Amino acid sequence: MPRASIRDALRLRAAALQVLSGRSDSPSLQSSSVCTWDVFLRTERCALALKSRLVMAGSGVPNVLEAAAMRELQRILSARGQLLRIGHLALEHHIPAIVLKGGVAALTSAAPVDVTDVDVLVPPPHREAERLAELLDAEGFRATGPGATAHLAQRLAPNAVQIEVHFAIQDVEVNDAMWQRTRPLDGVPGLARLGAADQLWHLLVHTVVTHPYRRGALRDVLLTMEGLRDCAPAELREVERRIAAHPLSPHLDGLLAMARELCDGLPVRDRFRREAAANYVLRGPLSWLGFSRFWTSAFLTALFAQLGGVTDRRRELAWAWQ
Repeated sequence: MPRASIRDALRLRAAALQVLSGRSDSPSLQSSSVCTWDVFLRTERCALALKSRLVMAGSGVPNVLEAAAMRELQRILSARGQLLRIGHLALEHHIPAIVLKGGVAALTSAAPVDVTDVDVLVPPPHREAERLAELLDAEGFRATGPGATAHLAQRLAPNAVQIEVHFAIQDVEVNDAMWQRTRPLDGVPGLARLGAADQLWHLLVHTVVTHPYRRGALRDVLLTMEGLRDCAPAELREVERRIAAHPLSPHLDGLLAMARELCDGLPVRDRFRREAAANYVLRGPLSWLGFSRFWTSAFLTALFAQLGGVTDRRRELAWAWQ
């Protein structure tokens, strides 16, 4: 059985960055094995965006990319339906609900990105989050797995993306000022979104700090670009100030720089090629290790801390000894 080529997957990533930035008048993606495409697309989760750019340029779309783009679109449509359902419940029962991360793009963007779940933040007290979860359960959802430090147990319904009801945001301080900066989601009664600077900051922190194995994934670069476009100059300066004060500022700044280059149609320097290669290895040659959401996150965080540098390793050691 053919195996994925890490070298070819990295070449696909370089070509994809060129296509997504609009740097080529006749964009194309090199021929690669189905296994290589599979590893690339499961890691980068950018099939719908790639297909859109290729179609706009009048270029051909590989069958494997077409199929992956369809799966991503189905998840986006599912997320929209779930969020509209949550908005109806939140409005009817007077529960403030903030849509986080990719859910905002799923509802508002002309170029949404792949989503595997929808995240909704409910303000204190903790009982409000539980109340929304109970309303979802009454609608036919069921809880699965344990809760986490920032959200209740995930809610599932057949043939739909899962829902996470948050009472906090991991690695981000949620305070009264943040709640005061929230904005209504136009056309979606019952739901709101974070302020522009808070949204961009959360996207950066979620990828770089909370889930370091996702650093530089093209889906997250595209989503960061959406957050960047939403910011006024003063809001962007506030985000840059937060980055400068953070221990992982080089990685946060690198992700923001890639999003900015992509947004401006400039050549994109890949700051996370090493992380991409590691992900391709884990999803390709080492895929026999299997996957369990109960251990993989901790394993990957430790692994990518080794790739990230001294500050990452110190943070991981401090966490391990808590």
